Order: sequence, then C-alpha cells, then structure tokens
Amino acid sequence: MSQQQNMRTVTRFDDTGFIRMQMKDRPDAQVWWKNVSFDEDTGQGSYLMKMAPGARSNPHIHRGPEEFFVLEGDLTDHDGFRYHSGDFVSFPAGSSHFSRTETGCLLVVMHRGATEAIQEGAL
Repeated sequence: MSQQQNMRTVTRFDDTGFIRMQMKDRPDAQVWWKNVSFDEDTGQGSYLMKMAPGARSNPHIHRGPEEFFVLEGDLTDHDGFRYHSGDFVSFPAGSSHFSRTETGCLLVVMHRGATEAIQEGAL
C-alpha cells in the first residue's frame, strides 16, 4: 500500500457517523454534522452538515473565514438572502449570521477560525 493511500480520508453523506450539532439555545435543532478534518480547539477544518426541513442554526460570528457549498436543498440567511443547490458561499472573518432551511439541505462547510455564538439582536 502506498503512502498516499495511508494518508487519504474519504467521507460520504451516508448516515453513518453523523451526530447532532450542539448549539447553544437550540438543543433540539435538527442539524447534524460529520467531522472530516475539523479541529474544535482551533475552529479550523471541514465537515459535512445535514439540516432537516425547518431547521435553523444559532446566530454566530466568524473569527476566521467560513465557506460552504450547498449540495442539495435551500438555505436562507437571517437577512433573507437565499442560497440554492450549487452555490459556493464565502464569509470573511468578522461576519455574522444565522441560517434556516425550508426543505432541508446538505452542506460541505470549511472553517479557518472559530465561531462564537451571539444574540440574535447583535446581527
């Protein structure tokens, strides 16, 4: 087996390995994630995310850039901006938002810095 094969990680959107995302003030949120390379201590890396129809994320601020790719479904930010399947989204450090989905969605999320939960009124 080559060294490359020993270092490769392949992660799929099957149901194995997804866990409920812990969100302050939203303990029953129907949002799940599967870690690919995300380091919770540094807030850097990638993960797969599933949001059930009607689910919503917590308001948060980005201490580093965040990017995500919408694979399936819809996602709407707190300001009403709608993302659709095929959209690649970038937020710079210092930006803040929360998102919701009407139909449910699958996302690939990449962070290069921690996020911090904030009050909805701070947006």
